[in-house]
Amino acid sequence: MEISELRNKIDHLDDSIISLLAERINLAKEIIHLKVQSGIEIEDKNRERDIILNLLDKHYENINPVLIKKLFTLIFNQTKNEFYNSGTPVSVQEAIKKRPIIIAGPCAIESEEQIDNIAERLSLTGIKFLRGGAFKPRTSPNDFQGLGSEGLDYMLSAVCKHGMYSVTEVLDAEQLEENYDKIDVIQIGSRNMSSYALLKSVGKLSSYDHKPIILKRGFSATIKEFLYAAEYIIQAGNPNIILCLRGIRTFEQMDSVFRNTPDLASILELKDKTELPVIYDPSHASGDSKYVLSLAKAALNLGADGLMIECHDSPNKAVIDGKQAITPLQLEEFLVNEVY
Repeated sequence: MEISELRNKIDHLDDSIISLLAERINLAKEIIHLKVQSGIEIEDKNRERDIILNLLDKHYENINPVLIKKLFTLIFNQTKNEFYNSGTPVSVQEAIKKRPIIIAGPCAIESEEQIDNIAERLSLTGIKFLRGGAFKPRTSPNDFQGLGSEGLDYMLSAVCKHGMYSVTEVLDAEQLEENYDKIDVIQIGSRNMSSYALLKSVGKLSSYDHKPIILKRGFSATIKEFLYAAEYIIQAGNPNIILCLRGIRTFEQMDSVFRNTPDLASILELKDKTELPVIYDPSHASGDSKYVLSLAKAALNLGADGLMIECHDSPNKAVIDGKQAITPLQLEEFLVNEVY
């Protein structure tokens, strides 16, 4: 048989594979829609595992098992990604179950135009969670403190317009009470991880709807102290906690180019000690945009459930932390090459 004939057969098989793959994805999306209508969780890791194990058992002699596992993991993720990005309304509780969780946006909301432009670019990449600071805890009282409730109004407009969810930090219970309906995911920053009265207040205020709370590790906190801080929120009534690692301070900061010491190994320890999701913030861990994506890749490879990354359309003009911000385009290229 000629090479050209064999190639024609391969081309025909390739077409058949893609057609069957499209049919499979459509069937899986129908199942997801039925789950949403019935109030059933979209994520079903046990079912995905069983499918892969069944295929490995049947075909391990003919096809490399690693290829089977990688292929079907990509298929599962692609199906869920298409659903989440299809415009089908889902609650923030359902959206946060997607893995990896990707949260991106500027350190600070600077203007209505700025946050809208960034939201538009990120949403086109399929990102559902827009971060942006309205209340900024700054070391110097003379530095920019954020736009406050006005900034949250700008963010609310952006997330509604582009089909996203807002992620922002609150510094006290009063800020949360006054702006509760503007915030989809509450963030408690590193500086406030040990503010136990705040942890209890936030847990109590969000106990009725279990709004997701991102708790950032204090830059001098041990893993045990970090988990105890989460327990304060849980005992106050909200178990829906996402742990965020963001680098710690060590003696290295005396002469290191890094803003903090990247605590990547803590991903492994936390995943071993808790069932809570663990995400990683490579922006604060490094303090320098040229290291952000390498740390992000390492975090995902170590099993992190997601990333929180600072993005700005013009990092060199950012009011705060422009040095550690990457552009939406850089993030898009990273996600396409390393995640999606």
